[in-house]
Amino acid sequence: MLPPQEDLDARAPLWDVMQMFWMDTDPEYEVAVTAQTCAESKYSIAELKRIFLNEVRPAVSFNLYAGPAPEWTGFELEWLKDRILKAHRFHKPLPLRIFHRYAYNWWGKLEGEIIKRRTHTSFD
Repeated sequence: MLPPQEDLDARAPLWDVMQMFWMDTDPEYEVAVTAQTCAESKYSIAELKRIFLNEVRPAVSFNLYAGPAPEWTGFELEWLKDRILKAHRFHKPLPLRIFHRYAYNWWGKLEGEIIKRRTHTSFD
C-alpha cells in the first residue's frame, strides 16, 4: 500500500466516510455507507483496517472526546486531508485493542459488512 500522501485520490473518499465514526452522532447510521465505500475500493481488508485505525483515528478521534463534540457533520475534506497527512501512523503497528476499544468495536462491525458486500453475489 502506498503512503497516504502518494495515494490521496483513492484514500480521500474512505477518509471522508470513516471520519463519521468520531462525530457526535450514532455511528450505526454510518456503517452501511462506509462499508459500501470500502467494499468498492481497491484496498484489502487489512489495508482498510490500517486506514481506519492508523490514519483516520489519530487525526479525528479528538473530536469524540472533546465533549460536547465540536463537529457533528464531518470535517471539510481539505481540512481532513491535511490533518490526516500530519497525524497518520502509516507503517507503524496497529494500536493496542485494549486502549482503543471504541475504534476496534466499530472496525469489527465495518469489517463484517465490507466482507458481506464483497462476497455477495446476485443471481437476479
